[in-house]
Amino acid sequence: MKKFFIWMSKDEGWKSVMAFIYALVCVFDFIIVPSWIGLSRVDVYENLLNQTQTAEILELDPAVQIKIIDSITYQHTPFTLQGGGMFHIAFGALLTGSALTRRKKSEEQ
Repeated sequence: MKKFFIWMSKDEGWKSVMAFIYALVCVFDFIIVPSWIGLSRVDVYENLLNQTQTAEILELDPAVQIKIIDSITYQHTPFTLQGGGMFHIAFGALLTGSALTRRKKSEEQ
């Protein structure tokens, strides 16, 4: 464990961990969560083809009908893109800065 903290205190350690965490967050946000939502979603056609449910839905208030349709056809919006994608801009700046610093150090040596 002590070796890990020594490695993290060096320039390369925290940059590598930061890149790994960013990649992990992106995989989770763009692949795993949308797949899980798509696989666990109730089949739209199955619900709409059921005549008894359709008749009951048609009797409801139009605002409630819209809410029901929205809940059936929910689309995942990635969490990291909310707020104008500031998460990706911040990580991009950190990773770019660390890459340029590494390049500058290698040119000096």
